[in-house]
Amino acid sequence: MKKIILVVSLLMLTACKNSLDTSKLVESKNSEVAMKFYSAPSVDVAIDSLPYEVNLPEQLPFNAKKFNSLGITDYGGKGLNPEASFITSDENTNELIITTTTANVEYPDTTPKEITLKNGYQAFYLAPNRLDVVVKDVTYLYTLIMPELEESQIEGELLKLAEQLSE
Repeated sequence: MKKIILVVSLLMLTACKNSLDTSKLVESKNSEVAMKFYSAPSVDVAIDSLPYEVNLPEQLPFNAKKFNSLGITDYGGKGLNPEASFITSDENTNELIITTTTANVEYPDTTPKEITLKNGYQAFYLAPNRLDVVVKDVTYLYTLIMPELEESQIEGELLKLAEQLSE
């Protein structure tokens, strides 16, 4: 009997992770029915609230401060299509913004350079400073701002960041 209760409890916990958990998030007053905006008190709370796993890189191309959450947007307002953004920067003008989404990312006005990463993931480079990486059903959108680097150097740094992704 105890085994059955344990299995049912585990299944319920797994089922709960299919949508955005807003219990520790703060909803913005600017939210609408079809699109809700949330802030999180920390990066850990933001990541834990998402229905998918997020891996933020540890090795960065500049001496960065810790990551901060820029918030979560819930497209549709039912917790099924959240998009989360995270940012880190240094004392200068260098910034890394990472957005994660389960939505289909489209490129209507440009054709990105397709790249297969060493870790096997498909990536799309958009000059001068963005790399999108598809990991299972989640797309990571990396935007790297480092004014002192050439475009080719930024592309290389973006690839190094994306190579840190794992399942």
